[in-house]
Amino acid sequence: MFRTIDLFAGIGGVRIGFEKAGFETVFANDFDPYCKPTYDLNFKTAKLTVGDIREIDIDSLPEFDFLLGGFPCQAFSIAGYQKGFLDEDRGNLFFDVAKIIEKRRPTGFLLENVKNLQGHDKGNTFKVISETLKSLGYHVKYKVLNSMEYGNVPQTRERIYIVGFKDKNHTNNFEFPEPVKRTRRIEDLLDKEVDQKYYYNGKPLFEKLDGSVTKTDTVYQWRRIYVRENKSNVCPTLTANMGMGGHNVPIINDGKGIRKLTPQECIRFQGFPNSYKLPKELADSRLYKQIGNSVTATVLEGIAKAMKKAVEAQPVKNISVKRMHLSQPKVAMVA
Repeated sequence: MFRTIDLFAGIGGVRIGFEKAGFETVFANDFDPYCKPTYDLNFKTAKLTVGDIREIDIDSLPEFDFLLGGFPCQAFSIAGYQKGFLDEDRGNLFFDVAKIIEKRRPTGFLLENVKNLQGHDKGNTFKVISETLKSLGYHVKYKVLNSMEYGNVPQTRERIYIVGFKDKNHTNNFEFPEPVKRTRRIEDLLDKEVDQKYYYNGKPLFEKLDGSVTKTDTVYQWRRIYVRENKSNVCPTLTANMGMGGHNVPIINDGKGIRKLTPQECIRFQGFPNSYKLPKELADSRLYKQIGNSVTATVLEGIAKAMKKAVEAQPVKNISVKRMHLSQPKVAMVA
């Protein structure tokens, strides 16, 4: 069984996809302490280590075959300031990932980011990333996939996925998954009974929504000053700020009234299994942020299966670093 480390793990969307494909997670890390209750509630082993990736003792990481990481995207997102590598807190973290790859030499990796990464700074940012990975001796393929086409979920979510292997044969064998027929509908992911706190009836925003949010099979967006209907019968891209009462709030009319999607419904739009639990002690705003920052687990499952198939198609030699008995990785802990 191939072992993975889950970096920028969030609430485990990448991990879910890879474990469904047969991989084993041996280490998980994220900087956000609020992700830990959610992550640890859903995984029995390799609990979330909270801390700055820049302070990880690379030598103390357990043995692994694949590095997985959706490194922070805000520095490259069209929804942010697009500072890229000039963003000292987020834009430079890719190079910390590269340091781990350089020192531990895994069989391969999967990196994920926003679609805009490819065109950021007229393509220069992505060129630096690609050339850095190639300079480490890895052969890379990448593709932008939309969750509504590759994850069997009714959510439009375009992300770029970068896959690399140390063995060129593995890269030649690897092909990104083909689109899948979408069978899940918006109404399939909605709860029948929802707490009244999610309804806008009687609240100030209701007057702006009433008369615009009419269809019961459609997800609308509140765009600060107006309502936009999604005409593709899917949910607009879930964002980290959707629980803050501002931009891109997903809104529906469920026949009982006009309301926003609940966190549990949002997690389904991200392709997480129905068994996934959300901690009751966290505020909804925290949960919405975690879900909006996450990945579509079903898309990652398809990629993981393709990566596993690519490696197993050729004889594999020395796919892992020498096995060592190591203690828990040393990370600067966050209270």
